[in-house]
Amino acid sequence: MSVVSTANEELVDIVSRITAGDSTAEDEVIRRYERGVAVIIDNVVRNQSVTEDLSQETFRIVLEKLRRGDLRQPESLSGFVCSVARNAAITHIRRAKRSNLREEIGSADHIPDPAPNQLDQMLARERSEIVRQVIGELKSERDREVLFRYYISEEEKNQICSDLGITRTQFNNIIYRALTRFKELYVRKVCDPDRLGCDKTTSGDT
Repeated sequence: MSVVSTANEELVDIVSRITAGDSTAEDEVIRRYERGVAVIIDNVVRNQSVTEDLSQETFRIVLEKLRRGDLRQPESLSGFVCSVARNAAITHIRRAKRSNLREEIGSADHIPDPAPNQLDQMLARERSEIVRQVIGELKSERDREVLFRYYISEEEKNQICSDLGITRTQFNNIIYRALTRFKELYVRKVCDPDRLGCDKTTSGDT
Protein backbone atom coordinates (compact mmCIF):
# COMPACT_ATOMS: atom_id res chain seq x y z
CA MET A 1 0.00 0.00 0.00
CA SER A 2 1.41 3.40 -0.97
CA VAL A 3 2.07 6.23 1.47
CA VAL A 4 -0.55 8.37 -0.28
CA SER A 5 -3.20 5.67 0.05
CA THR A 6 -2.41 5.24 3.74
CA ALA A 7 -2.62 8.99 4.35
CA ASN A 8 -5.94 9.18 2.52
CA GLU A 9 -7.35 6.36 4.58
CA GLU A 10 -6.32 8.15 7.76
CA LEU A 11 -8.12 11.30 6.66
CA VAL A 12 -11.24 9.37 5.70
CA ASP A 13 -11.19 7.67 9.09
CA ILE A 14 -10.82 10.97 10.96
CA VAL A 15 -13.67 12.59 9.07
CA SER A 16 -15.98 9.62 9.55
CA ARG A 17 -15.26 9.58 13.29
CA ILE A 18 -16.02 13.28 13.62
CA THR A 19 -19.27 12.82 11.72
CA ALA A 20 -20.10 10.05 14.17
CA GLY A 21 -19.50 12.38 17.12
CA ASP A 22 -16.00 11.31 18.18
CA SER A 23 -14.49 14.30 20.03
CA THR A 24 -11.03 12.72 20.10
CA ALA A 25 -11.00 12.86 16.30
CA GLU A 26 -11.77 16.58 16.50
CA ASP A 27 -8.76 17.06 18.79
CA GLU A 28 -6.67 15.12 16.29
CA VAL A 29 -7.65 17.49 13.50
CA ILE A 30 -6.60 20.48 15.58
CA ARG A 31 -3.26 18.90 16.50
CA ARG A 32 -2.60 17.86 12.91
CA TYR A 33 -3.32 21.24 11.30
CA GLU A 34 -2.83 23.79 14.09
CA ARG A 35 0.64 24.87 12.98
CA GLY A 36 -0.19 24.97 9.28
CA VAL A 37 -3.34 27.02 9.84
CA ALA A 38 -1.42 29.57 11.92
CA VAL A 39 1.24 29.91 9.22
CA ILE A 40 -1.33 30.41 6.45
CA ILE A 41 -3.23 33.08 8.39
CA ASP A 42 -0.16 34.90 9.71
CA ASN A 43 1.26 35.18 6.20
CA VAL A 44 -1.81 37.26 5.35
CA VAL A 45 -2.66 39.24 8.49
CA ARG A 46 0.84 39.63 10.04
CA ASN A 47 -0.62 39.96 13.50
CA GLN A 48 -0.19 37.30 16.19
CA SER A 49 -3.31 38.19 18.14
CA VAL A 50 -5.48 38.23 15.02
CA THR A 51 -3.86 35.00 13.85
CA GLU A 52 -4.85 33.27 17.09
CA ASP A 53 -8.44 34.49 16.83
CA LEU A 54 -8.78 33.52 13.18
CA SER A 55 -7.20 30.11 13.84
CA GLN A 56 -9.88 29.39 16.42
CA GLU A 57 -12.53 30.59 14.00
CA THR A 58 -11.07 28.36 11.27
CA PHE A 59 -11.30 25.23 13.39
CA ARG A 60 -14.79 26.18 14.54
CA ILE A 61 -15.94 26.35 10.92
CA VAL A 62 -14.05 23.20 9.90
CA LEU A 63 -15.36 21.06 12.73
CA GLU A 64 -18.88 22.36 12.35
CA LYS A 65 -18.91 21.39 8.68
CA LEU A 66 -17.35 18.01 9.37
CA ARG A 67 -19.96 17.23 12.03
CA ARG A 68 -22.68 17.97 9.49
CA GLY A 69 -21.00 15.78 6.90
CA ASP A 70 -20.50 18.68 4.48
CA LEU A 71 -17.10 17.45 3.28
CA ARG A 72 -18.01 15.00 0.53
CA GLN A 73 -14.41 14.00 -0.21
CA PRO A 74 -12.83 13.22 3.17
CA GLU A 75 -9.44 12.58 1.55
CA SER A 76 -9.33 16.29 0.66
CA LEU A 77 -9.48 17.29 4.34
CA SER A 78 -6.05 18.97 4.25
CA GLY A 79 -6.96 21.17 1.32
CA PHE A 80 -10.31 21.96 2.91
CA VAL A 81 -8.71 23.13 6.17
CA CYS A 82 -6.17 25.27 4.30
CA SER A 83 -8.94 26.83 2.20
CA VAL A 84 -11.01 27.76 5.26
CA ALA A 85 -7.94 29.30 6.94
CA ARG A 86 -7.03 31.32 3.87
CA ASN A 87 -10.59 32.56 3.39
CA ALA A 88 -10.81 33.60 7.04
CA ALA A 89 -7.63 35.66 6.71
CA ILE A 90 -8.64 37.28 3.43
CA THR A 91 -12.10 38.14 4.73
CA HIS A 92 -10.54 39.79 7.78
CA ILE A 93 -8.23 41.92 5.63
CA ARG A 94 -11.05 42.97 3.33
CA ARG A 95 -13.24 44.04 6.23
CA ALA A 96 -10.41 45.96 7.86
CA LYS A 97 -9.54 47.71 4.61
CA ARG A 98 -13.15 48.57 3.91
CA SER A 99 -13.61 49.94 7.42
CA ASN A 100 -10.52 52.12 7.12
CA LEU A 101 -11.58 53.51 3.76
CA ARG A 102 -15.06 54.27 5.04
CA GLU A 103 -13.47 56.25 7.86
CA GLU A 104 -11.48 58.25 5.29
CA ILE A 105 -14.53 59.41 3.38
CA GLY A 106 -16.73 59.71 6.46
CA SER A 107 -19.90 57.96 7.47
CA ALA A 108 -23.20 59.54 6.48
CA ASP A 109 -24.80 58.44 9.73
CA HIS A 110 -21.85 59.30 12.01
CA ILE A 111 -22.53 61.47 15.06
CA PRO A 112 -19.28 62.28 16.91
CA ASP A 113 -20.75 62.90 20.36
CA PRO A 114 -22.81 60.16 22.10
CA ALA A 115 -25.00 62.92 23.51
CA PRO A 116 -24.71 65.79 21.01
CA ASN A 117 -26.21 69.20 21.64
CA GLN A 118 -28.37 70.93 19.05
CA LEU A 119 -25.40 72.47 17.23
CA ASP A 120 -23.64 69.09 17.03
CA GLN A 121 -26.78 67.52 15.60
CA MET A 122 -27.12 70.27 13.02
CA LEU A 123 -23.49 69.90 11.92
CA ALA A 124 -23.86 66.12 11.75
CA ARG A 125 -26.90 66.47 9.49
CA GLU A 126 -24.96 68.96 7.38
CA ARG A 127 -22.08 66.54 6.90
CA SER A 128 -24.50 63.74 6.08
CA GLU A 129 -26.15 65.84 3.38
CA ILE A 130 -22.76 66.78 1.94
CA VAL A 131 -21.62 63.16 1.79
CA ARG A 132 -24.70 61.98 -0.06
CA GLN A 133 -24.77 64.99 -2.37
CA VAL A 134 -21.12 64.57 -3.27
CA ILE A 135 -21.62 60.92 -4.23
CA GLY A 136 -24.64 61.92 -6.28
CA GLU A 137 -22.56 64.49 -8.17
CA LEU A 138 -19.95 62.00 -9.36
CA LYS A 139 -20.15 62.13 -13.16
CA SER A 140 -19.83 58.40 -13.79
CA GLU A 141 -22.95 56.39 -12.98
CA ARG A 142 -20.80 53.32 -12.57
CA ASP A 143 -18.56 55.13 -10.05
CA ARG A 144 -21.63 56.18 -8.07
CA GLU A 145 -23.00 52.64 -8.08
CA VAL A 146 -19.68 51.13 -7.01
CA LEU A 147 -19.30 53.60 -4.13
CA PHE A 148 -22.84 53.13 -2.89
CA ARG A 149 -22.76 49.35 -3.12
CA TYR A 150 -19.27 48.91 -1.68
CA TYR A 151 -19.16 51.55 1.05
CA ILE A 152 -22.79 52.14 1.99
CA SER A 153 -24.53 48.85 1.15
CA GLU A 154 -21.34 46.95 2.10
CA GLU A 155 -21.70 44.44 -0.72
CA GLU A 156 -18.88 42.05 -1.59
CA LYS A 157 -16.39 43.07 -4.28
CA ASN A 158 -16.87 39.83 -6.22
CA GLN A 159 -20.64 40.30 -6.37
CA ILE A 160 -20.31 43.87 -7.62
CA CYS A 161 -17.77 42.83 -10.27
CA SER A 162 -20.08 40.04 -11.42
CA ASP A 163 -23.15 42.28 -11.61
CA LEU A 164 -21.33 45.05 -13.50
CA GLY A 165 -19.30 42.72 -15.71
CA ILE A 166 -15.93 44.13 -14.64
CA THR A 167 -12.65 42.60 -13.49
CA ARG A 168 -11.14 43.06 -10.04
CA THR A 169 -8.48 45.32 -11.59
CA GLN A 170 -11.16 47.49 -13.15
CA PHE A 171 -12.97 47.57 -9.81
CA ASN A 172 -9.83 48.77 -8.01
CA ASN A 173 -9.26 51.47 -10.64
CA ILE A 174 -12.88 52.64 -10.30
CA ILE A 175 -12.58 52.79 -6.53
CA TYR A 176 -9.34 54.79 -6.78
CA ARG A 177 -10.76 57.30 -9.27
CA ALA A 178 -14.07 57.57 -7.47
CA LEU A 179 -12.47 58.17 -4.07
CA THR A 180 -10.13 60.77 -5.55
CA ARG A 181 -13.04 62.64 -7.10
CA PHE A 182 -15.14 62.15 -3.98
CA LYS A 183 -12.49 63.77 -1.77
CA GLU A 184 -12.10 66.70 -4.17
CA LEU A 185 -15.83 67.38 -4.15
CA TYR A 186 -16.12 66.83 -0.41
CA VAL A 187 -13.37 69.34 0.39
CA ARG A 188 -14.91 71.84 -2.01
CA LYS A 189 -18.32 71.45 -0.35
CA VAL A 190 -17.00 71.67 3.20
CA CYS A 191 -14.85 74.69 2.45
CA ASP A 192 -17.55 76.57 0.56
CA PRO A 193 -17.90 79.83 2.58
CA ASP A 194 -21.67 79.75 2.04
CA ARG A 195 -21.89 76.49 4.02
CA LEU A 196 -21.36 75.70 7.67
CA GLY A 197 -17.89 74.63 8.76
CA CYS A 198 -15.77 77.37 7.11
CA ASP A 199 -15.30 81.03 7.95
CA LYS A 200 -16.61 83.34 5.28
CA THR A 201 -13.93 85.87 4.40
CA THR A 202 -14.60 89.19 2.73
CA SER A 203 -12.33 91.52 0.84
CA GLY A 204 -12.70 95.28 1.15
CA ASP A 205 -15.85 95.13 3.29
CA THR A 206 -16.18 96.73 6.67
